[in-house]
Amino acid sequence: MDLKEEILSEGLVLEDSEKYKQDMGYFTGNPKVVVSVRNTEEVVKALKIARKYGLSVTPWGSGTSVTGAAMSDGLVIDLSKMNKILDFDDVNWVIHVEAGVILEELNSFLRERGFFFPPDPASSFLCTVGGAIAEGSGGMRCVRYGTMKDWVLALKVVLADGSTVKLGEPLPKNRAGYDLVKLMVGSEGTLGIITEAWLKVIPLPEYKVHRILAFFNNEDEIANTIYNIRKERLQPEIAEFMDYRVLNALKEVFEFNIEIDGIGALLLDIPDFQLDRALSLIKGKVKIAKSDEEREEFYKLRSYSGLAVRSKAKLTMSEDIVVPIKYLLESIRKIRELERKYSIEAPTVAHIGDGNLHPIITYDEHSRERAIEFFNELCEYAMKIGGTISGEHGIGYQKRDLLVKQLEEHNGAKVIEIMRGIRKLFDPEGILNPGKFIVHNVRNQVASE
Repeated sequence: MDLKEEILSEGLVLEDSEKYKQDMGYFTGNPKVVVSVRNTEEVVKALKIARKYGLSVTPWGSGTSVTGAAMSDGLVIDLSKMNKILDFDDVNWVIHVEAGVILEELNSFLRERGFFFPPDPASSFLCTVGGAIAEGSGGMRCVRYGTMKDWVLALKVVLADGSTVKLGEPLPKNRAGYDLVKLMVGSEGTLGIITEAWLKVIPLPEYKVHRILAFFNNEDEIANTIYNIRKERLQPEIAEFMDYRVLNALKEVFEFNIEIDGIGALLLDIPDFQLDRALSLIKGKVKIAKSDEEREEFYKLRSYSGLAVRSKAKLTMSEDIVVPIKYLLESIRKIRELERKYSIEAPTVAHIGDGNLHPIITYDEHSRERAIEFFNELCEYAMKIGGTISGEHGIGYQKRDLLVKQLEEHNGAKVIEIMRGIRKLFDPEGILNPGKFIVHNVRNQVASE
């Protein structure tokens, strides 16, 4: 009996591997076999078969990674059919879900019951809970509510040896042992395969929140608006940025009915009780959404930004640096400087309220090397000013060398040694998503195809 026959004999479902060969960052893989699973027990079966045949194992949610984190030349386990909401507790404010639940569908379920789950990456309409946890995803509401690590209470995980463990407790407080839940969040499938999650949720705000689209004539005004909002101790629920090229792409690709004014716009969600103070600090041309439909249209502008830019470019490389907020203006100017230096455009969006910048580097087959140099130089800059190379997109193949450099410079070689030891403890044979994130041996840069 060969590999595929054994998979079928275990009642597992084989999938055509074609759609698993490229992610949204153009990183590629060539899976030997792809298995879709319906429950934790089938994940265990798939992992044991992989071990028997000496295959690496990579989990797959919906393939929205932009760093190569879901690419594989071994066995891919597709968890998207594990899409059940298992339980919702409106007293303890906890929802228990399988890993394949789409984030937007999770929030649709919660909204009907007066609750929401705050992390909202731009790919929420596509990405899965398990993928968002494995990547440590963020989104627009991070400026107010934080990232995935702040909202995951407990996990069910299949380990490299095929055993299943539950990490954490679905409780607001729990000091029993090391926090292995937060260790698993953002581990990119290198420590185990997440199959279920217990997530903290909160009630929808009862106060009115005003959604504002404000256009500005220069970058100083944009940065100063954010500085002043923070100095005044205001806390927007959303604080996003889109430059004029992004807005033009949105108009052209998705036919949004917006009148673009100036060099870019801020998208802000401001609580009613802070609105007057916030408006006094915004020096741009302000438009406040007047209906639920207009609120949703403003939100979709930012959600669809990446797709709009990608649709107009031959190839793109999405950056994900986070800088100290006091360096916002300098960092935006650095992006523009690199555009001129490398003769490459980088339409920019940002979770600007927390310093997370996403210039989308556009290139073609002739400018690929310049795009990579642009990408790396911007990461080097972020490290130099005390920032980080990744806020929410993860490391994957794309930034594994840069990660080592940042850890060496900011934290010291001992920290890398500790992280490699953790990975080896969880996966001594190195079969879980090899070559990604923290690797056993490094210094082998893999760039996007």
